[in-house]
Amino acid sequence: MLIDYRYHVGSFVAIFLALLLGILIGVGLAPNPEELARHVKDLKADYRETREAKEEELSALRQANSEYDALARKTVAATVYDCLSGKKVAIILDHHFGSDPLPDNLRALLKQAGATITSTTTVTRDFVTLPVAVRQKVAERLTLYPPPGVHFRTLIAERIAEDLARGRPELILDLHTSGLLRSSADSDYTVRPDAVLLVGGHASSQDASPERIDLPMIEQFTDLGLRVVGCEASEAPISCIPIYKAKGIPTVDNADTLAGRLAVVLALAGVDGHYGVKDTADEFLPEIPLLSGP
Repeated sequence: MLIDYRYHVGSFVAIFLALLLGILIGVGLAPNPEELARHVKDLKADYRETREAKEEELSALRQANSEYDALARKTVAATVYDCLSGKKVAIILDHHFGSDPLPDNLRALLKQAGATITSTTTVTRDFVTLPVAVRQKVAERLTLYPPPGVHFRTLIAERIAEDLARGRPELILDLHTSGLLRSSADSDYTVRPDAVLLVGGHASSQDASPERIDLPMIEQFTDLGLRVVGCEASEAPISCIPIYKAKGIPTVDNADTLAGRLAVVLALAGVDGHYGVKDTADEFLPEIPLLSGP
């Protein structure tokens, strides 16, 4: 079959003419340099005006947010005033919180509510992982040997809860020396608390062991007549709330927020229920009592 080169040449010529026509039309429609520069200048001016307007709007929103935040803090302070007056509260952190401000923020609001914080105790990584050498050292030092079917962590957790509830400091201080616990400088384990705030919610399974540590503590505390409240941050990667909730204690799943800390205070004061923003919560907040003040 012979190739008709005339057909191909004709096609190339048609394509070339079409491209040339497009270029000519484009050049004809394009603005001249002065007009193009004016358009660019106008666009820059519009962008500058829009940006300045948005910055003013954002500044106003920041100011309003700051005012609402100040109002919320004063309102919460007035709401919790005297809520925990005369109540002694022990705080247990079921893992190390590092630079997370959650424990300090909770302590601050509890003190605002009139509570006396008897101790702040942190469960360390060694308590959670319990290496063989550490377990043997603690068992020999404290003569603690679990009966058949009882995990060593569980035995220690039960003893900690019992001694803390009864105001017996010796075992807890020994465990502090052994590296299984950390205590705040103002902790006084000779004082018997009325309530315990358990702060959980951990980043990984290596950070905490709620089934073997938290639950035995909750059971022991409640058996000894102490009120126990469990809480965690709203963004906790691994939630402890379902475990706490199954034990029937009040829970708060957003204790990193002002509303959550208010719920913690009200729960320690005697309000039952499960509060916060997660699926495990029944309500956002407990019923707010009437404001009182000095």
